[in-house]
Amino acid sequence: MVTLKQVATYFAYHPNYISGLLRKQTGRSFSEILLDLRMRRTALLLQNSTLSVEEIAELLGYRDKSNFHKAFRTHFGCTPREYLARESPLQHRISQCFRGVRNIG
Repeated sequence: MVTLKQVATYFAYHPNYISGLLRKQTGRSFSEILLDLRMRRTALLLQNSTLSVEEIAELLGYRDKSNFHKAFRTHFGCTPREYLARESPLQHRISQCFRGVRNIG
C-alpha cells in the first residue's frame, strides 16, 4: 500500500505540503482518497473475479478482516456479500458455481 511519505518522496516534496495540497485541491485527506481507491478496487474485484472476500481484503492490504468489513460497510452501506448480491446477482451465482475449478489443459 502506498503511503503519503512515499508520494511526497516521489514528487520531492514534504508530506505536509502534499497533504495540504490534496486537501486544498480535492477537499479530502490523503487517507480518504486512498480509502476511496481501495474500495473502488474492492468493488471491481468483487464484480469481476472469483476471489473470495477474504482474498480481496488480503490483496488490498487488510491484515484484519474486521477492519476490512468495517471500512467496506462505512463506504458502501452494506457488507461485501450484500453488495455483490445487489450489484451482480447472476455473475455472483455463476462464479460461486465455479469457485475452485481450475482450467484444465
